[in-house]
Amino acid sequence: MKIYLLGERLVPKPDLQAPANGEKLIYLMTREEFAADSVVLSHKKAAMISITKDKYCKTELMGTCIFGTVNLPIKKKRVVKEARFGFYIGESELYLIGNISETSPIVGKIKENRFSPELTPSGFLCSLLNSCIDEDIEYLQAIEDELLEIEDCLQDDFDGDFDSRLAPCRKDLMVLHSYYNQLNNLGMEMRSNTNRMLTADDCLAYGNFSERAYRLLSHVDTMRDYMLRIREMYETQLSVRQTKAMNMLTVISAIFLPLTLLAGWYGMNFVYMPELRWRWGYAAAAGLGVIIVIAEIIFFKKKKLL
Repeated sequence: MKIYLLGERLVPKPDLQAPANGEKLIYLMTREEFAADSVVLSHKKAAMISITKDKYCKTELMGTCIFGTVNLPIKKKRVVKEARFGFYIGESELYLIGNISETSPIVGKIKENRFSPELTPSGFLCSLLNSCIDEDIEYLQAIEDELLEIEDCLQDDFDGDFDSRLAPCRKDLMVLHSYYNQLNNLGMEMRSNTNRMLTADDCLAYGNFSERAYRLLSHVDTMRDYMLRIREMYETQLSVRQTKAMNMLTVISAIFLPLTLLAGWYGMNFVYMPELRWRWGYAAAAGLGVIIVIAEIIFFKKKKLL
């Protein structure tokens, strides 16, 4: 367990010191430590059920507390996993409940920030959530650049690995779409302030956070539409190539069809066929075949079928 005193900066507080009046505290706990904590908290049982079972971003505004869960995708080259933690907000404390190795780096992002003296624990949570999406636009830009590269490859040459290259982008955008939608809903729920625990500044902060999440959600939607257009382009190119292949096979069949007719014609075993005893009959049949093939090739080229 880690305890921080929330002031102008986030200062570590020794575990054994009792909180003084007016102090605002940030607790980092595991689920087991939160369940075993002797401090009496309202709706603690409901909070434990939510933190243990819920696997998406949500919040519950009760009469004297706020609790919920946050699932943060870990964004590297790809979205590899999620960092999941719960939160519980009381009158002057914020509990961040989860794996300390995951919550500590998240708090570390804003640990050195300077805060307003009027910042509440709920306002600190909003700052924490904002820090989690500060670099997301760069990550989305990297995915967009990857999609542009895939499109360029389609325009330059047909890529047989198209699906294997597009599938990771599609998976990442699907995860991020759900993530930003949940964050947007969480921000709007907090801004509603139905239990009157948030200050006016907190409501404004959560409103701004909700708008940020919505803008990121809109960006993801735009990129998903763009990805669909790339797939349509791929399918169009694939269809065109298949059509060209079928046209080529049709033209080749049409070229050799008269030769097949000649072979069938002169394969008949009639006695009175003048060409059978003509000295130049074979050469004439071969020459006729060559003339037919050349004439057909010229015809198909004029029709732009070759």
